[in-house]
Amino acid sequence: MRFYYTPTLRQHDAGTMELGLTYTPKMAIPPHQPAFTLTGHCPKSCTKRGLHDSGIHVFASQLHTHLTGRKVYTKHFRDGKELPELNRDDHYSPHFQEIRLLSPSVHVLPGDELTTYCEYKTTDRKRPTMGGLAITDEMCVNYVHYYPKSALEVCKSSISTKALYRFFFLLYRYYGDRTSADLKPRDNYNAIYWTESKTQLLRKLYDVSPIDMKCEDSSGISLNKKNT
Repeated sequence: MRFYYTPTLRQHDAGTMELGLTYTPKMAIPPHQPAFTLTGHCPKSCTKRGLHDSGIHVFASQLHTHLTGRKVYTKHFRDGKELPELNRDDHYSPHFQEIRLLSPSVHVLPGDELTTYCEYKTTDRKRPTMGGLAITDEMCVNYVHYYPKSALEVCKSSISTKALYRFFFLLYRYYGDRTSADLKPRDNYNAIYWTESKTQLLRKLYDVSPIDMKCEDSSGISLNKKNT
């Protein structure tokens, strides 16, 4: 490893921002899936609060999942229009992860939306794979490196807890699964007898449900609370 330094202070400080899904067992991939996609959102409400008026320039990106990840990419939207993507790997391997330099850099403005998609393969797993920190859990993240440094460090989402527990109640009421409002998400997912129809219900749930947001600074303080 080689370090370079200079006595001349750079014009801008650089920062790192996390895009994608929060590390939570509220998100899950059913077993036996050849391709199941999860989506994490960084909405315009968060970039409006957390970025400078002139925006930021993203010069590098590291896509990240754990063992079942097979494809990762981040889409960039402004005023409802899709712009060029902010990194993509259609042949992702968790055993070969790298920080990719982006040329040219990507200009992200306040009010832009950044949506990260992760596709997983769980054909060899007999139980659902939940989001979390363990290597056997899953993540869906794009760590972007940018300048000038802003207040925003975490811009990630997960399904709304209320919507998720309505899903668990539906499975208990109509399918006889042993899901319950008293169980944690991980235990509820494990209590489901997974079929193709239930997998499709979960896909639809993730597509249409409201989300819970993490829009935070480097101290873990919500920018929504900080700016009100």
